[in-house]
Amino acid sequence: MGAVALIEVLERDGTPRHGVAVPQWPLRVGRALDNDLVLDDPHVAPYHLVIDRDETGAFVQVGETINGALLGTQQVGAGARGAVGDAPLAITIGRVHLRLRLAEHALAPELRLDPTRSLAQGLPLLALLVLLVGAMEVFNTYLDTDPDGFVRALGSGAISALVGLLGWCGVWTLLSKLFTRQGHFGWHLRVALIAVLAWELISGATQLLSFSLSWPWLSDFKFVLGYAVGATLLYFHMLAVEPYRHRRVRQAAVAMALVGTALSLWFNWQNGDRLGSELYMSHLFPPALRVAKPVDTASFMKGVAELQATLDAKAKRKEDAGDDDSSAEGGGGDDD
Repeated sequence: MGAVALIEVLERDGTPRHGVAVPQWPLRVGRALDNDLVLDDPHVAPYHLVIDRDETGAFVQVGETINGALLGTQQVGAGARGAVGDAPLAITIGRVHLRLRLAEHALAPELRLDPTRSLAQGLPLLALLVLLVGAMEVFNTYLDTDPDGFVRALGSGAISALVGLLGWCGVWTLLSKLFTRQGHFGWHLRVALIAVLAWELISGATQLLSFSLSWPWLSDFKFVLGYAVGATLLYFHMLAVEPYRHRRVRQAAVAMALVGTALSLWFNWQNGDRLGSELYMSHLFPPALRVAKPVDTASFMKGVAELQATLDAKAKRKEDAGDDDSSAEGGGGDDD
């Protein structure tokens, strides 16, 4: 008779380490030697779970364990059970990843075997990304430097960008190699280049819209979008390092973006009594791109006059603080 199921122990990258055919139910999994599948993991209980079948279908019964089991995306505690379902079930107990496939589960279609995963894979897209990033680097250097120092600035900037990009991608490649046994250098390079392009486009678009529509707050808070781009960058890098924990990686990326935004808002308020990062809109574009109506001199002066009370209050606070410091120093002198 054929096997009724197959249970596989998986590596971190999802490749099977070894599989055990299940000739009959039940299937006992744990650390004890009398289990059908013995796992040498200190976070696994001696009799961690049992996979069995009744009239309702196959199910996983969790035994006496303090860690429980993760069935797909559902955390199941000791004494509880979860259904297997109509598709292969991913099971995580301790630090071991398993996959249960029943005989009636439909087989996934055969995938084409690529000869190698190298930079040659997706080379046209990679070349396009490199050209776009290089063009933006040249354009930004042209705007920020004088004509006499353009070549020198471009050379030093290109070398710094190349070293930083290769170093960043090299670290992620090493992490991928350590945890999944595959480097994925091409993937990390594409992710980094796309993130650079996304930030350049977002930065330029926010500045242009701020100038055109007279919305200074848009560029004032563009650092929020910067943290979003950074969190997305880390998320896609981590997909090649932790292929089994997409939800945790996504939660960590969102948490980093929120924490970074909150810290920036707090530092801005502490340094300048304002949440934004720019004191004034310093970027100018051709007047033809401006959509907002100009403000006449009388309206502008009226708006400036409303700032007088706020400036006077700040000046008074500084004077009071200076008087307090002088009194403290004077008092110390009298005591001496």
